Amino acid sequence: MFALRRFLLLGIIIFSSTWVYAQEEKCKWFPVEQLKSWTLLDSLSVIEETIKIQDRNNQTYTFKYSLNSGTIKVDLNQDLGIDSLKVCYQTFPYSLHQTVARRTLMQDYDSMAMFRDNRVQAIPAFDFREELFPSTNLYKSGNLTRGVSFGNTQNVFVNSSLNLQMSGELSENLNIRASITDQNVPFQPEGNTQQLQDFDNVLVEIYNDKFNLAAGDVVLRQRKSEFLRYYKNVQGAQFTTNYQIGDKWKASTQAAASVAKGKFASIQLEIFEGTLGPYRIPGPQNERFVIIMANSERVFLDGKQLQRGFNYDYVIDYNQGEITFTPNVLITQYSRVRIDFEYAERNYSRSILTANHIQETESVSFYMNFYREQDNRNRPLFFEFSDAEKSLLASVGDNLEAASVPRVDSIAFDPNRILYRRLASFDDRGLPVVFFEYSTNPEEAFFAVGFSEVGQGNGDYVRSQQLANGPVYEYVPRINGVPQGRFSILSQLPAPNKRQMLTAGTRIKLSTHEQAYTEFAFSNTDDNLFSQLDNEDNSGFAIKSGVLSEDRTFQKAKGYKFNALTEFEYNSANFSFIDRLRYIEFDRDWSLTQEDLQTSANERIFNTQVSLSKDADQTFSFRFNLRNRGEILAGTQQLATFNQIVGKRIFIKNEFFKLNSDIRNLNSDWLRYTGDVSYKSKYLVPGYRLMIDRNAVRNSETDSVVSTAMNFLEQMLYIKSNDTLPYSFFADVSWREDKFPVAGQLVADTEAFAMNYGLRRRFGNHDFKGTFTYRELRFVRLAQDVESTVLGKVDYLSNLFDGNVRNELSYALGNGREFRREFVFLPVPTGEGTHAWRDDNGDGVQQLNEFYIAVNPEEKNFIKVFVPTTDFIQAYSTIFNYRLNAKFPDTWRKEKGLRVFLQKFSNTTSLSIEKKITSNEFWERINPFVGGFAEEDLISVRQVIRSSFFFNRASPKYGFDLSVFDSQNKQLLAGGFDDLVQKDWRLNTRFNFNPTLNLRFLLMAGNRIAASDFLENRNYNIEQYALGPELSWQPSSIFRATFMYQYTDKVNIANQEFEEKALLNQLGLEFRYAKAIKTTLNANLKYTRIDYNGQANSPTGYEMLQALNVGNNLTWTFNWLQKIGEGLQMNLVYEGRNSQGLGRLVHVGRMQVTALF
Repeated sequence: MFALRRFLLLGIIIFSSTWVYAQEEKCKWFPVEQLKSWTLLDSLSVIEETIKIQDRNNQTYTFKYSLNSGTIKVDLNQDLGIDSLKVCYQTFPYSLHQTVARRTLMQDYDSMAMFRDNRVQAIPAFDFREELFPSTNLYKSGNLTRGVSFGNTQNVFVNSSLNLQMSGELSENLNIRASITDQNVPFQPEGNTQQLQDFDNVLVEIYNDKFNLAAGDVVLRQRKSEFLRYYKNVQGAQFTTNYQIGDKWKASTQAAASVAKGKFASIQLEIFEGTLGPYRIPGPQNERFVIIMANSERVFLDGKQLQRGFNYDYVIDYNQGEITFTPNVLITQYSRVRIDFEYAERNYSRSILTANHIQETESVSFYMNFYREQDNRNRPLFFEFSDAEKSLLASVGDNLEAASVPRVDSIAFDPNRILYRRLASFDDRGLPVVFFEYSTNPEEAFFAVGFSEVGQGNGDYVRSQQLANGPVYEYVPRINGVPQGRFSILSQLPAPNKRQMLTAGTRIKLSTHEQAYTEFAFSNTDDNLFSQLDNEDNSGFAIKSGVLSEDRTFQKAKGYKFNALTEFEYNSANFSFIDRLRYIEFDRDWSLTQEDLQTSANERIFNTQVSLSKDADQTFSFRFNLRNRGEILAGTQQLATFNQIVGKRIFIKNEFFKLNSDIRNLNSDWLRYTGDVSYKSKYLVPGYRLMIDRNAVRNSETDSVVSTAMNFLEQMLYIKSNDTLPYSFFADVSWREDKFPVAGQLVADTEAFAMNYGLRRRFGNHDFKGTFTYRELRFVRLAQDVESTVLGKVDYLSNLFDGNVRNELSYALGNGREFRREFVFLPVPTGEGTHAWRDDNGDGVQQLNEFYIAVNPEEKNFIKVFVPTTDFIQAYSTIFNYRLNAKFPDTWRKEKGLRVFLQKFSNTTSLSIEKKITSNEFWERINPFVGGFAEEDLISVRQVIRSSFFFNRASPKYGFDLSVFDSQNKQLLAGGFDDLVQKDWRLNTRFNFNPTLNLRFLLMAGNRIAASDFLENRNYNIEQYALGPELSWQPSSIFRATFMYQYTDKVNIANQEFEEKALLNQLGLEFRYAKAIKTTLNANLKYTRIDYNGQANSPTGYEMLQALNVGNNLTWTFNWLQKIGEGLQMNLVYEGRNSQGLGRLVHVGRMQVTALF
């Protein structure tokens, strides 16, 4: 992939004179008053040359745009007599003004940074960048790194990374923009912010005022069309050109060829009362585990789209396929959550071809679109079909469920894989049966078997145990021919498919305000390219025509504008869309279920609407919809909106919806109404809101209610601040009653009471933002306990005492749940892993209790990967983050007496706590700290507490710092709980005898605690103490020598049989030579003597010995960083180790060369 991308970049530059790319234009209306000051235009960076600002009379306006901040300001020197302006623009597919940080300064804080090389003064910054290929018209930043790793305990492997940002001119009137990041990271970015930073992304654009080309990781979006919708993350190229045809016609043509990265899906999420998550996002075929393409998701709650981010509505784990809502969102059992996304599903090489053309004059617009997404049936990516499997696919047509085969592969024995042996027996009815059994016998274990979860009672296998490299399944005999398991070795063969659409449309301007439009669409969908059967239902067509009237004015209704629309749409029975076309709850509003939509039928849709509006607070609109879907549906909808201002203070808003539809033998009657009245005083806005949602689906023959999509009445009283106040707040209280059909009648089901409060205020050096929600749900129909939901979030910032005390606090409270996790260890190239495997019992089988966090570089050859389960425990979650930076004023240095002494003290503290408990006690739920409740109530915690107290921190002569570190990581696994605790107290003292000689002394006391429910030998509580001096001699600014000694005493107090103890004596010598910019050499030699009376080959022994051996241990490291040319650097690292009983020397070397752009 890395070489392919280099080739792609070279090809782009070679053919840059003929290709082109442009983003789709966006248009927004902004209030004039807002545009008079700097206003953020878009979350993405805007291409300044594409910005156009017009009023409703198409008059243009000048502006100023700042690329650094992404803000715009319009030049308005006088009152224009208008209230808003339209801003149209195009964007880059990334944000240049977004701050990106992997860590904060506090997280990277080094308590001894002030004490190192204080005599070397920093030189003033200057504007100079080393470049391997310097140029004047191109701005470049980044680097290309190629490296090789080798050693006598590992294979040779090569790694590489590329990070390049480039923009500028290639030649006259030919420009380039490039953002290339390739770090070989097998993970996607975290979905906890609005903007994402990809680890692996290539995007190159070459453009001028006539054409534009984008290649690499491109996002394909539809252009002008009524039927064609798509949003695709692909790898390929997209070309756009804009040109003139004659004197009147303007044209734009776009084409793209690419390989798909993912596949579109839209799913309804099953949610629970008051539970924020995490929720597992299943695949469209109910797959347990899907990888979601980063930034492809759109999340809807009750029909409204949510925003991603900790400070907004939800966060998402793309790699695990999990979503968690924030306390800003209230989730109830009646909430409707739907998610559109792309997921990684690549059974075949899938190509996507798109082409479109737009041609228009002032009165006529014509456009065409083509889209094709097709699997290459001759290029499966991760498997090979046998002739029998191809024949099976060819014989089943579109009935793909009939194409199921056993997933059994005969391979050679491999001790690192889970393999099975094949056995034959008889069932309880005397019939022969063949099944598979887990085995580690090299003479029998020849079968790699794949298992699919098919539901209890549908399979012949169950999960029996979890090993380091995956789960093991066990055969369960059938009883009277009925399966007793949950898993099956049968798997549906993936069939290659094709989706294609062609559209053509025109829009004609009939007058200044009226226009007519028509579009034709043709689709072709083949679910099985191996088969010619069932192809008669592949093709379909659709047509849509309408007349639109916009912005007509009336003298009798001054300031009001009239709009009207009438349109008709016809879809043939076999017509299918590419991605979802309608708004998210379109079919629900017609009372159609997913089962109803599975039946193909010709569809006719007619709608007409009129509106008269002055602004959002003074408007009237009415819409009538008619829909006929063959014998499945026939119905009508009526929608009305009426908003009005009475006097100057009273605001009235009304929304009305009425449905009457016949669905086969059912009739759906639906009434929705939302009424809101508020009084806007100078400071406060009190109001009342009434919401009615009455839906009843009745049997047409018996008139009994069989179901309801929603049936409730809700009343709300609220009060909020007016815009005139220097702060904002809101408070509301609501009562809701829901009904449910029982025995053909709608009866009272639940009653809910809810309160919401929010406040945001900035006063002085304080900034406070907080929200709180309480909901109580009572069950009327069922005898269940009252369920209460408490959600809250507080953010606080302060800068006190002239900046000497800075606080940052974030606190969140909510109801959630914790999934039981399983994990496996996967092999990776040596040096790139996180864990080591040591065969403690010598059986050659990788077991979970034989994996450790790797310390030695030659043992870092496994990574720990969590795999999902469907089991979870309901819990109450609390998130608490706090940071403090405090010191006494610098001016006290010039004072006398106590102030001079106190000024020498300072403190930095950070706390990060995320815990989940099952206790119902309110105080225990809101208390963010661990402790004060039963240990069994704590099911998950991730806690890190750091605090450092400094004395005389800025003095080069002497000083000390006292630090405390407390971390705990408790997680719920499939086999039980796993808990790791680390506690440390450290005292560092320093004293400079003279400018060349420095002495440091370390005192440390701490604990290492491990507790596991399912790994019995991984339970220990190690108390340890350490002390030792470090003497540094630095005769010049380029050379330093350091001698150190450390004594460590460790005792496992969890061992009740004997005093398990380890004594470590360590001597070290380090040399450093650094010549500015050109050469840096580091050499380190350490000798460690260890006495230990416990079992070395155990988790306790691994921790107490620090991954070394009992007796004598010698380790050494050499690091050489050398500049070998302008913009070219070499880094050579050599590490070695020799331990008593190891039997050989261990050598590891790494070398890499970095080119700076």
